[in-house]
Amino acid sequence: MQEREIKLLFKAGVFESCQAAPVSMARGWSLKFITKQNEVLTLNLQRSKGEREFKSLDGAAAVARRIGFEWLNVQIGDLKWQEKV
Repeated sequence: MQEREIKLLFKAGVFESCQAAPVSMARGWSLKFITKQNEVLTLNLQRSKGEREFKSLDGAAAVARRIGFEWLNVQIGDLKWQEKV
């Protein structure tokens, strides 16, 4: 989904949480949006259907904040924590 679509769904109260997960240790991070029905939506690139990747966790957190999330769940393997954005 595009960022503007996710922002509209956020304002409608569809999402339970936002999660950042590494694509691979060398490539970066992706954002996943968890709905209240436990569906997972991903943020896509603006000009294609590919999943958007962020070079840094700060970049992913900035987009989550711009959408409206106050907290970002971060998961690396079994390690999980929450960050305020």
